[in-house]
Amino acid sequence: MKKVLFLLSISIVFISCNSDDDGGILTELTENRQLWESTQVTTYFWTENISCFCGGVLERRLLVIGDIKNSVEFDESLLPPGQTAEDILNDTNNVQEAFALIESIMNQNPASLIVEYDSEYGFPTLISVDFSENIADDEIVYSYTNFEFPLIGN
Repeated sequence: MKKVLFLLSISIVFISCNSDDDGGILTELTENRQLWESTQVTTYFWTENISCFCGGVLERRLLVIGDIKNSVEFDESLLPPGQTAEDILNDTNNVQEAFALIESIMNQNPASLIVEYDSEYGFPTLISVDFSENIADDEIVYSYTNFEFPLIGN
């Protein structure tokens, strides 16, 4: 019985966040963006992990100071030829860019979009998208973890 209730609750979560319910996703996006903005956090670390059928630097630790991307840490051995650390910095999403990414994905009418948010600060913690259910290997998952405040000036 517990297993059935668990599966049912998980199904409800996925259904409520599916792209077929753009109004619900848009409402959640708006509410969480407002929560994020109300915190007035402008300096933080977070880690962006990208899961996809692609290569390159898929895990990056970003430092944002005063809402500006300051630096990024990553495994330099995974840096593709022709790409620089500055490219990785520019390609790594800060919180505002993660919100914009959600909007951009919504505008593309994906087959499936699942978004999860941090309950305290409102920033996205998971963006999972399948652009076309009839195409294999087009799914992308962005996860945002290890959110913390840096000790600056100490």
